[in-house]
Amino acid sequence: MQLKKILAVVDPKHGRQPALKRAAWLAKQASATLELLLVEYNSSFEGFRLFSSSENKGKESLLTNKQEWLDVLAKPYRDEGLKVNTTVRWNKISYKEVLDYADELKPDIIFKSAYSENMLKRLFITNSCWQLIRHSVTPLWLVQHSDWEGDRICSALDPMHVSDKPAYLDNELIKITQELSSILNMPANYLHSYAAMPRPQLFGGDQTKAYDQYLKNFTKEHKDAFVKLLNNYPDITKEQQFLIEGFAEEVIPNFVKEHQVGLMIMGAVARGSLDNLLIGHTAERVLEAIECDLLVIHPHNTATDN
Repeated sequence: MQLKKILAVVDPKHGRQPALKRAAWLAKQASATLELLLVEYNSSFEGFRLFSSSENKGKESLLTNKQEWLDVLAKPYRDEGLKVNTTVRWNKISYKEVLDYADELKPDIIFKSAYSENMLKRLFITNSCWQLIRHSVTPLWLVQHSDWEGDRICSALDPMHVSDKPAYLDNELIKITQELSSILNMPANYLHSYAAMPRPQLFGGDQTKAYDQYLKNFTKEHKDAFVKLLNNYPDITKEQQFLIEGFAEEVIPNFVKEHQVGLMIMGAVARGSLDNLLIGHTAERVLEAIECDLLVIHPHNTATDN
């Protein structure tokens, strides 16, 4: 993952700006250019459509004010020596403007805040975030806290490709995890969780043997696939590898807490059309349960639009 140009989406409705803070921190580590984007829209200007000149002047004034505010926000980072560019765009649908701008800018990564002021619900995946997850071919980093609350990176792998992920996506996740681990000087872990079909409630002796054999084969299949994948990376030690039995929506959030993970890296998978992109219902529960940042990676050249 080259980190020469980093895009941070600024939300004027929130004061903490965790995405900006994290993006600036990464830009410093990687000596990258920081691009700030603010998407503005005010429905009150719709009433001026009969008076186009008034509408244009009002919009121009509002956008100028937002640009000035954005430059004030950028000043401390510029004073620290970072190269920071600022852009304000007008669009009712903010995620579409983010995607259009990213298509123009070609950033290496997009940062966006994904949090709630309600501390009882830590990570807040908004509709805008989900749309970016669905559409963005650029790696998307969703930031939860202004400050790091973990000291390591973890990559969630799927060597069995049970979610229709192409085989190379796991290798892409590993590569990105290793590169970020080096850039950020944070240790990395590699996790695969698996859950077998539940044991039937009512069955006889032969069925018990059949299930026990199924469970043995199922476990071995996942272990062999995980070991085979990571054997391609001799620099990944056994201590960094975690093969855990259990449902992902339970295993991953628990792992994040127990191992003080600050960034979870996961792959997204498109199945045909825009509205049919699923990292799966399981993954949705994972995303909304973890208490750390999330980096979502798409397979290369995967089209999600029809």
